[in-house]
Amino acid sequence: MKNLKEILGKEKGLLFYVKPQKAKKFLLYAKTNGCRWVNGQQISIGEDYCGHFMAIDQNLRIGYVSAMCWHYGDSSLKKLNF
Repeated sequence: MKNLKEILGKEKGLLFYVKPQKAKKFLLYAKTNGCRWVNGQQISIGEDYCGHFMAIDQNLRIGYVSAMCWHYGDSSLKKLNF
């Protein structure tokens, strides 16, 4: 997958569908691209949990997204399968 800053230069945020078996890989991808949790904490690959639906904004903040927001939320956000 491309560099997040490159992708987010054209988008205000991204929504990700993450399969459970790829959760650690997704968190590692986010961490290596400079992401932090919305509260500013660093991502801890061994301790943190990744949900099925995640979002990353232009400031490289990562957070959980509810299934309802995934389906009915802002349709201008690009949705990606991880």
